Amino acid sequence: MKWILFTGTWKLTNQEVENDVREATREVLSRGDGIVTGGATGVDYFAMDEAMRLYPDASRLKVIIPAMFKSYVYDYHTNWTIAPITTENVNNLEKLLQKIKDANPESLSEMPNDIITQDHYNDRHDEEVKISDEVYAFQVNNSTGTQDTIDKASKSGLPIVLHKKYIIEI
Repeated sequence: MKWILFTGTWKLTNQEVENDVREATREVLSRGDGIVTGGATGVDYFAMDEAMRLYPDASRLKVIIPAMFKSYVYDYHTNWTIAPITTENVNNLEKLLQKIKDANPESLSEMPNDIITQDHYNDRHDEEVKISDEVYAFQVNNSTGTQDTIDKASKSGLPIVLHKKYIIEI
């Protein structure tokens, strides 16, 4: 089994992005491979949600979050609940991550941080690349976080199998 890193914007998405991510997730899982994500809203959420719909035991998921679970959720509520991300989006993310953790604790890796900095998010990208075999990127408006992951993957020799780019008006 290969592990495919799904990377993409956490903030600004639309129905096209969601449909593409969910379709790609189904394709990856149908061939017997697994999904790696960073446990964020947006692209990560769509991939995790689709994977859990098809494999509710979380056996085909590896999720890496940049902090301990409670700290990560707190950080999202405190610092990242800004338009277009809503409290409902963050609550849904928290529920999904908890569902993954309950189904298969090994599927959710928590980095040992309580206070989260941008460096910790970038460190998460490093960890995602280390455990992945390929990358599927869904990049909206030249997202810098997505580009950071793509650059790290390319530098490490990881194939970027899919790189979809979107422009969404703000």
